[in-house]
Amino acid sequence: MAILLISSFALLSLPLQAAGKEDVSAQQLKELNSRIKALEQSLNQVKGAKAEVLKKLQASEKKISDTARAIRSNLASSKRLQSRLSVLRAEKNSLRLKQNQQKDYLKKQIRSAYAMGRQEYLKVLLNQQQPDQVSRVLRYYDYINKERSRHIDEYLETARSLNRIEKEILQKDYVLTTTRSKLEADRGRLKVEQKKRETLVSQLDQEISGKGQELARLNQDRARLEKLLKEVQQAIVNIPMPKDTRPFKSMRGKLPWPLKGRVAYAFGSEQIRGKLRRNGMVIRGQEGTEIKAIHSGRVVFSDWLRGYGVLLILDHGNGFMSLYGHNQSLLREAGDWIHAGESIATVGRSGGQSRSGLYFEIRKKGAPQDPIIWLGKR
Repeated sequence: MAILLISSFALLSLPLQAAGKEDVSAQQLKELNSRIKALEQSLNQVKGAKAEVLKKLQASEKKISDTARAIRSNLASSKRLQSRLSVLRAEKNSLRLKQNQQKDYLKKQIRSAYAMGRQEYLKVLLNQQQPDQVSRVLRYYDYINKERSRHIDEYLETARSLNRIEKEILQKDYVLTTTRSKLEADRGRLKVEQKKRETLVSQLDQEISGKGQELARLNQDRARLEKLLKEVQQAIVNIPMPKDTRPFKSMRGKLPWPLKGRVAYAFGSEQIRGKLRRNGMVIRGQEGTEIKAIHSGRVVFSDWLRGYGVLLILDHGNGFMSLYGHNQSLLREAGDWIHAGESIATVGRSGGQSRSGLYFEIRKKGAPQDPIIWLGKR
């Protein structure tokens, strides 16, 4: 699980000045692993009738995430292959033209040599009376022979290059066909899994009847997230930012938006009337649209979490974190360094959502912040 990776990069994220001077002991690392493993097992635990449905929903949404990521990867590979094939075909056409020109030149050379006869070199020498003319003729024929040899060598090199390119075109064509087949298969699996997910979400909605049960579920989801954030903060040490990165606190009102879209629910808006308010905002977006990191940082969580679906959490240092939930797929793994503006996920409906969009939070030392005061004007 991705959360276990937090423990693996806890050592890597020690302050630069401390790195190499003191190591985390084997016992400390073992204790850290045990704590996070226990957390992982407890976070997604479900009791009651909804347990089986939630487990199936988790499995389905994670499968959708993996499949969507595979589709994205295959699409990128397909584009690269098509681009390479275009370059190769243009190079092939250029070499064909060059080869034809070389062939025509050699034909002319052969005809000239034949017209002059096999003994043309000796005849010309014997017909010359002056020594300086003999020397000049010798140089002339040496030059002609060298030019013939050079053109023959160039023709052979062109033929070899053409053969190499034709082989690469065949190989790339095969890989492209295979990639496209995988792409179509993945798209088919995605459609099947999405239909399965719709059935599970509908089943889950039917089992949650009344605001009381919904409130209890939302409170449990929120408590689960708070527990995760607390454990993450305890598991990692202060991460030194690159020297060219501005501190997060200096970016108040200047951060880029993670997604271009309409704000469906603002920070503090009611989730259940008079009972519960949102700790983040929901931005609408088309499924599959790229989500960007608002600031440089390191991925500290990249996995599925009940209530938030496919979730990614970035730590920006000095107690600041940003959260990106309800994603379709994740493009980065726990432990990865991220720069502001990099694509980190794609818009989805995970976590049992009926509409696609991004759930977005900013935290300062665990406390939810209104993202609007940190984001720049659009």
